[in-house]
Amino acid sequence: MSERLKGHLFILATNTIFGVFIPVSKYLLNGYVSPMMLTCFRIVGATLLFWMASFFISDNKVTWKALLWFLFFALTGIVFNQGLFIFGLRHTSPVDASVILTATPFSALFISALYFGDKITGRKLLGIATGAAGAIWLIITAAGSHSGNSGSILGNAIVLVTTICAAIYFVTSKPMTKYYTSFTMMKWMFTFSTLMLWPFFYSECKDEFLGLSNLGFGAWAGILYVVVAATFLAYLFLPMGIKRMRPTTVAMYIYVQPIVSSIVAIIVGQDSFMWSKVFASVLVFIGVYIVTTSPRYEDKSAADSSN
Repeated sequence: MSERLKGHLFILATNTIFGVFIPVSKYLLNGYVSPMMLTCFRIVGATLLFWMASFFISDNKVTWKALLWFLFFALTGIVFNQGLFIFGLRHTSPVDASVILTATPFSALFISALYFGDKITGRKLLGIATGAAGAIWLIITAAGSHSGNSGSILGNAIVLVTTICAAIYFVTSKPMTKYYTSFTMMKWMFTFSTLMLWPFFYSECKDEFLGLSNLGFGAWAGILYVVVAATFLAYLFLPMGIKRMRPTTVAMYIYVQPIVSSIVAIIVGQDSFMWSKVFASVLVFIGVYIVTTSPRYEDKSAADSSN
């Protein structure tokens, strides 16, 4: 199996897991846990799992410079991505937020051009636009309609910032994946994230903690999936894909998430089948194909100096 194919499989697995996470989180947020509590479970739980796994994984010695990069990745890839997204979601509608997230590949393309010197070609823009059209179509049809619940300018702007943060993480973390394993990177990224977000978790979730004993088996099964699969495994696979693929391609796979979430939602009865969703899914895969088959670039050697 080629390294490039491995990269595709890792990123596809990541976004498939994230796609399943969407209906699971919808179930959990429907009266079981708050958004902040769910985020607390994800980040603190994943931190514990990565530290436990690190005792069985050997890796290079972590330098102080590397720790500073891991802190930066924690901010862009987790804190400002997940934490800020939840804050933005409070001021906008889920549909608007989902549509805005489709801008992530565009952000990755332009940031990659600045950081690596990757060329912005018409083929890449066409592929991203095609995939975005399919993803937006899926999101809108899955929601049924906007139902008049439009988001505020503040909320939409915050969600847009999260797409830029995610793109920055995809691009800037690539050189570090050559020197450190996913376990090491994630161990430190989630540790820094827990330290930074713990005051918010404590202030907003301390009363909710007392009621967790009343949760049933279904809720705990959902939380287990969120922590183990949608956080630990997904974030473990992500650097493995980033290491082998272009940042723009990594970001393009975000369009797979609404496809997976729609399929799962239909299976569990949260949504209904429509042929328009099939055509929208085809658009997504056409867009991914156009971008992934565009001429590859060579990373600038200066980028390796990130370590």
